[in-house]
Amino acid sequence: MSDAPILSGVNLVTDLDQVTDFERKHTPYVAIDAIGEKVRVTIEVGHYVAHPNQADHFIDWIELYADDAPIARFDLSPVATDPAVSIVITLDAGTVVRAVQHCNLHGLWAAEVTL
Repeated sequence: MSDAPILSGVNLVTDLDQVTDFERKHTPYVAIDAIGEKVRVTIEVGHYVAHPNQADHFIDWIELYADDAPIARFDLSPVATDPAVSIVITLDAGTVVRAVQHCNLHGLWAAEVTL
């Protein structure tokens, strides 16, 4: 995949061993930690390869879905914020948690984890 802007559709990366650094820097990293009957979901963009956080190239939001239902959205600003967020939620085992992020230059990128 080239470094050309990708502005349509959602880029869902399922096999990080088969992608370029361009794709790695845009793919959200999703970590799940049990906290009693709840889970802490941490989403980080740039975990695999650092993503720029400059006025002209940055992650402007991250959304979290449980199956297909939106459950959280985090709006970020360039330079001042890092593209990493956490939230504690209550979900059933087997729920597909999907993180979607938007790069202002390269569009939508997603990753999924099943609880």
